[in-house]
Amino acid sequence: MKMLIAVDFSPVGREVAHQGYRMAVKSGMDAVFFHCTPQASRFLEGYDIRAFVSPAEKASQQDIKAAATRKLDKVVEDVLAETGKAGGTSIEEFVATGEAAEEIIKYAKEKDCDLIVVGYKSYSAIAEILVGSTAAKVARYAPCSVLIYRPDKENKGTPKF
Repeated sequence: MKMLIAVDFSPVGREVAHQGYRMAVKSGMDAVFFHCTPQASRFLEGYDIRAFVSPAEKASQQDIKAAATRKLDKVVEDVLAETGKAGGTSIEEFVATGEAAEEIIKYAKEKDCDLIVVGYKSYSAIAEILVGSTAAKVARYAPCSVLIYRPDKENKGTPKF
């Protein structure tokens, strides 16, 4: 069984990584730490982007993905330092580029995930208002069960799933 743990580098996203991994270990599931970077050329959909996106901008997108990969490595390293590596739980990391909810759903379908764990709010409140909640989209369209993590403000460190 496989659990996709969506990490967005926000404080809630980091808690999702820690709590999701603990849950994967307790459930005997493999864990995939998943992050999605925004696509720089997304606003040019419908156009021949070769006319708008230079080779330097393409390299910039690759730099963004490389930075996100390093940051995700650090989050996973922190999770394992706190929790410890469980022998029966395999760990993968995956960084996608695009719209987060779409990429999470696509990956979950392609890799036959059994559970997705996602935070209740994103890194940017403005993006959430303008684009809509990633958690809501994932819950609505995912091919498997979705667990939305909401931290308990009164009892810090106690998860509220």
